[in-house]
Amino acid sequence: MITRFSVPNLYKSTIHLANVAANKIEPDLVLTNARVLSTYTDRISKQKEIWISKGRIASVKESGTAKKYFNKETFLTYDVKENILAPGLIDPHMHIESSMMTGCAYAEASLLNGTTTIFCDSHEIGNVCDVNGIKWMLEDCRKAPLSIF
Repeated sequence: MITRFSVPNLYKSTIHLANVAANKIEPDLVLTNARVLSTYTDRISKQKEIWISKGRIASVKESGTAKKYFNKETFLTYDVKENILAPGLIDPHMHIESSMMTGCAYAEASLLNGTTTIFCDSHEIGNVCDVNGIKWMLEDCRKAPLSIF
């Protein structure tokens, strides 16, 4: 499992994901029967499968592609039942402390609404609690299942 603190070298990850996308290495997981929102075309594609390897999306393929190239017994599949898959949302400016929540509690609410990354300006807690407040907030945010910058 990849965590924020154990991220492999970018070039190794990129080469690996490119090999998965090129059908040279099989994915770890294939999400089948997906509809995918494209933020480039503003359209929802039907009958796609998403190939995931080492916790990252390697490719979005036409439905049934994995079966053509690999033995289905060797990778996991999950049927998303024609639900729409969309990229995670990014909140480019927010103040966790203004929400009156901890970083972990805020992450829980954000993830339910599709936000996976936030850029937090923590000056308010610094004004009220000084350096110790910022340190506490950073420690709490490190435990959150959300990318917080």
